[in-house]
Formats: sequence, structure tokens, C-alpha cells
Amino acid sequence: MKTYRIRPFALSYCEIDSGIFTYRFNYGKKVKSTSYLWYIEGASKNIIVDTGSDAKLRAQFRGNKAGVDLISFEDALATLGLKPEDIDLVIQTHLQWDHVGNNFKCKKAKVLVQEDELNFALNPHPILAPTYAGHLLKGLNYQVVKGYCEIEPGIDVFLSPGHTPGCQSVSVMTDQGRAIITGFCCINANFNPPEEVRSLTPVLPSGTHLSVVDSFESAVRVKGMADILIPLHEPSLMGVKAIP
Repeated sequence: MKTYRIRPFALSYCEIDSGIFTYRFNYGKKVKSTSYLWYIEGASKNIIVDTGSDAKLRAQFRGNKAGVDLISFEDALATLGLKPEDIDLVIQTHLQWDHVGNNFKCKKAKVLVQEDELNFALNPHPILAPTYAGHLLKGLNYQVVKGYCEIEPGIDVFLSPGHTPGCQSVSVMTDQGRAIITGFCCINANFNPPEEVRSLTPVLPSGTHLSVVDSFESAVRVKGMADILIPLHEPSLMGVKAIP
């Protein structure tokens, strides 16, 4: 089977309470919440996963004025010899504002999204409504899927709901096994519970969610499938050039 590499680009970050990621644990501990775009290297077309956000957007939607920009969307793509208009496909893990901040720049791209996610994002329940930015979802060329979808041999997506109704995780075959970019907002700590509860639970679900049970089940599934786990907001991936 053909294999690929994933090129992570950390666009911005801010420090937030870890409990936002790890349900019922780590409140009061700070973590750098990092916004990424991920380029899949070796595909037949230019594919990225999410488009990330910058500090300005973070301040607008989170009220956090301490966000730090690391690299612009355009400059990140330029390191690959690309421009936003060169992107053919954006695989959208979900449609919350910090994952779609640069979609509008990819004028020629299709945006692959789960049907449940798009429907919810356009009319969100009040409990998650502040995490969606309607103006960032307009004018995009959506490719809507429902459940599992193969993008190319060795690249596929599958539904992993809970954090939002239509989160989808992205599976990429590498020369070191299956890498999975989680479709839900999490960090490494979600997959490594504290020692005192490790015998009771293999994961900690997302700290923000629509369904904590679905969030738990999705995290268990992803952890069991992956040879390489790539949590969407994991700060230790800042500066990593390629996975694997």
C-alpha cells in the first residue's frame, strides 16, 4: 500500500485551562492550545486537514487577547512551495471556528465535511453555538460525506462524534503504520489518563462536547486503531517537521 507523510504547521496558540480538553481532570493546569493545519505529503493532489486560525480570530471568538501567532497560513504553505489557491482538498475534521479560519483563502478547494457536522454548524444548539462562526462557513465548495470515505488508497476518514455531532478523524498510512489525526479537540493527556484512574478508563473524553459518552467512545476507538496518534491541539507537535 502507498504510504504518506503528514506535515504539521502550528499557526498560533494561547494558554488555556487543561480541563477544557480533559473532562473532569487537570483543571487549573495550563496548556498551550495550538491551532494547526496538516498537509498530507505524497498524495496525488494537494490535501490539507483543517486550515487553523490566527491570534486575531482567537481574540474575536474566545476573548483571549494573549494569543501568539507563529506562522501565517500563507507562509506555512509557502514552505511547501504552495499557495492557498493550489490546495485541491481541505478535509475538515469539524467546523468550529479555530479549524476553519483560512478556508476562504483556498478558492479552488473542495471542503470535505460530514453531513451531520455541516447541518449542525449551520444551525448549532445553543450549548455549542459560540464555537461556530457562520461567516467563515459561507461560500465554500463542500463535498459532503456520511460516515466512512476513502480519499485515496491509504487515506480515509471516519465519523468520530461526541465533541461535535459530525467530527471525522483522518487515517493516513505511513511507513510506520496508521497515523490518525483526531477529529475532535484533544491533547496527548486525553489518551493517557492520570495513574489513579488508569485502571478504570483508557481515555479521558473531550472536556467540551455535545455528548460525553460519544466523545469517550470515539477516543477509545481512535486510540485502538492508531499506530501514531495525532491529537488536534497537542502542543508538543509545534516545530515537528514531519510525521513520521
